[in-house]
Amino acid sequence: MKKKCLVTGSTAVLGSAFKDLLRSSNNSDFVDDLDYVFIGSKDCDLVNKDEVYNFFEENKFTYVIHLAAISGGLGLSGKKFQSTLFYKNVSMMLNILEASKDFKIEKLLLTLSTGMYSPDLDMPYKENDIHSGSAHDGLYGYYYAKRMMEPALRAYRDQYGMNIIGLVPNGIFGENDNFDLNGAPLVPALIRKFTDARENNKDIEVWGDGSPLREWTYSKDMAKAFLWCFKNYNSEKILNVGSTEENSVKDIAYLISDIIGFDKSKIKFDTTKPKGVLKKSTDNSEFLKVSNFQYTPFKEGLKKTIEWFNYNRKNNPEKIRLYSKA
Repeated sequence: MKKKCLVTGSTAVLGSAFKDLLRSSNNSDFVDDLDYVFIGSKDCDLVNKDEVYNFFEENKFTYVIHLAAISGGLGLSGKKFQSTLFYKNVSMMLNILEASKDFKIEKLLLTLSTGMYSPDLDMPYKENDIHSGSAHDGLYGYYYAKRMMEPALRAYRDQYGMNIIGLVPNGIFGENDNFDLNGAPLVPALIRKFTDARENNKDIEVWGDGSPLREWTYSKDMAKAFLWCFKNYNSEKILNVGSTEENSVKDIAYLISDIIGFDKSKIKFDTTKPKGVLKKSTDNSEFLKVSNFQYTPFKEGLKKTIEWFNYNRKNNPEKIRLYSKA
């Protein structure tokens, strides 16, 4: 009988990339003899300890990759919802940790967030900066919940001898992303906005002056990085695993314009609107030192994502996620 590996949060962009990677015969480096069980919030409420324990009991997992998170989106972005974000994310983490302990899980992977790094720190952010300064204020309930994963994984390793690792992704984009204009991250939101504007021959508004720099990692690269660590990395030290290639908001807007054939003169940067944090960069040298990982250039990943979006919008519109879901 095959050993089972639970993958939570499998309906979001990273979980979807996991599925594509593991189900493709073209990725022989990652295809193995494990039975991967992909779940979303409808399959098991990870905030509910009884549901989690029942699910573990029924399925007899050997490994767990915990990708699931509640990070805001529609209706949860205001400060009055920060306790909800904190409670639900911490509850999911503790339920997964406790179930993994009690059901003798052989290896557990936890997913942290670059938002837990303080904006007051020198960049690029290094892994040992995690508890220095205050986390980003915007979604502090979510970010502090993510910070707690680091001492939690060390505590469970030390007390119970568990094999737990923690990985820190940065911005992720790719096929099967959330293209809802109200809840989507920057890249899929711009792809949707530019496509709509081209089809309707309209101008497009981009908030700010376009100067902020961001790191974005193609989802299939992030899935490969996670799977490499799942199979090869066993240290308690967390790892930044995202690409460090930086692009400004303006660069991204112009790249999308070039790929879809949109008239750049129709792009209007609204400098009266907030432009956000000017720069967020991470140091992934520790990960590269152990893995020699190679990332897809941003432009190449962007082109693949746009091709997927345009094809499925025309031929399989039900595959396009236009709303937030856990």
